[in-house]
Parts: sequence; structure tokens; C-alpha cells
Amino acid sequence: MNLNVQETIGAMDTYRVLLKRTAWRIQYKAKVRRKKEWLVEFDECLYTTQSFLPDVVSRYYLLELLSLLSSNKERYILQKIYLEGFTENELAKELNITQQAVNKCKNKAIQTIRQKISTY
Repeated sequence: MNLNVQETIGAMDTYRVLLKRTAWRIQYKAKVRRKKEWLVEFDECLYTTQSFLPDVVSRYYLLELLSLLSSNKERYILQKIYLEGFTENELAKELNITQQAVNKCKNKAIQTIRQKISTY
């Protein structure tokens, strides 16, 4: 009987460690996602904050920057990520391409915008 109690305690410790690891992984993935992608919650900000005007100005400024792009695909990817809060993975599944392809297109579009802004 004593052995059965020790096995139960050992199993509980094992499960406790597994739960901690799983929780850490979930927390880490959320942190990486927040760090990689700037999620704009425009609709939520619009109705819950006092800063209505800066949010509207920011949104129109972003739309103006998107109009600098000649590629519809780049414009679509940036709009979905930065204005609508999609992740690169979600967008990749929608477009039937890899996450790396979405990231590459996003970075290329951002670089294009930087170049066009610096020429003004």
C-alpha cells in the first residue's frame, strides 16, 4: 500500500511539471505573437477609449501608407495584419501559402513604404 501512495505522489508531481511546461509554452507563444505582430484593435479602441481622434488619424495614416504600394497582394497582407489583427499563420492559411511567404511579402512591403517615405 505504501508503494501505491508513492506512485500516486510521483504521478502527481509528473503531471504538475507537465502542466507547468504546457502553461509556459502557451504563455511564451502568446508573447512571441504579440512581439512579432502589432495588433491593432481599432473597433475596440473606437468605443472603449477617450482617444477617438488619434485612432482615426492613425488608421487613415496607415491607409495612406498602404496606398503607396503598387502590389495588391502586399497591400492586402499589410491591411489584414495591421488593421484587422490577423496573424501571419491565419493569413497564410487563407491565401494558401506558407507563413514564411507571408512574412517575406510583409517585410518587402514595409521596406517599399520606407523607401517611398524617405524620398519625400
